[in-house]
Amino acid sequence: MAQQGAVVITGYVGAEPTSFGRQGGTAACSFRLGSTRRFFHPGDGAWRDHPTVWITVKAFRTLAVNVESSLHRGDPVIVTGTLASEEWTKEGVVHSSLVLEASSIGHDLSRGTSAFTRSSPGRQEDGIPEGDLPRVAADGPRQPEPVGVTGDAGDIDGFDVGVM
Repeated sequence: MAQQGAVVITGYVGAEPTSFGRQGGTAACSFRLGSTRRFFHPGDGAWRDHPTVWITVKAFRTLAVNVESSLHRGDPVIVTGTLASEEWTKEGVVHSSLVLEASSIGHDLSRGTSAFTRSSPGRQEDGIPEGDLPRVAADGPRQPEPVGVTGDAGDIDGFDVGVM
């Protein structure tokens, strides 16, 4: 059985994403992600920060192209991917570090707003065949039908505001 360290990390982009790899080869980029956990210290009655954890995030193919045009230093993001270990030798000493190989990256909308622009349809580089993309009606996505709502004067868009 294959084992993978799939993780989700929230944090802030620490530096502008940079390209790497061969010219004309598979698109690839990386950036540093800083994530700081907070905790409430009851003795002080205040919030405190743990030390910031820094990790290198790598993206490939279409995700790399979109990251380079969408993310900037300081942006709050949510990154999903697989943990990997990279090793290299420098001056005869073997070094290693953890890297997050991203499968998806997005702005953290709990920290701000974002505007989304869909990539051109039919691109196979993202691994999703065009026929497998969800269909959206010309007038936008279909809204879910409210269940058990009568539509009296106390509701907004079919939902009873007294229930919230």
